[in-house]
Amino acid sequence: MIPGRNSSIRHASIEYHVQTEDLGRRPPCILSLVYRGGAIVAHEQTIYHEPLDEAVSEDQIRRFLEEQHLRILQSILAGHLPELASPDDLLPPSQPPETDRPLPDSVNRLIAEYLRRRAGRPR
Repeated sequence: MIPGRNSSIRHASIEYHVQTEDLGRRPPCILSLVYRGGAIVAHEQTIYHEPLDEAVSEDQIRRFLEEQHLRILQSILAGHLPELASPDDLLPPSQPPETDRPLPDSVNRLIAEYLRRRAGRPR
């Protein structure tokens, strides 16, 4: 099992938490979620069998995960958080997160799949 990465980072007096994890080989995916005030404000999903290949090693996945996590942290520090998600998924920094705002279906599916895998339940 490849451990994920968690980092808290501050830009323009706003604190973000970035979580990047390998979702496993079905699908072979690295998922990064960016939180602000407990709400997901951005995400990045990379299917890694395309840039790497089917016979990817754990070391390659670990490096790929680290690179994605670092790239997101650097984007936040550079003030480019909107590039990590579609405009519909991102609230402007001056606006507090809405607690009843539904997540896009794709993010909900990714989170549900992640939680199923963490619990060790089959699909």
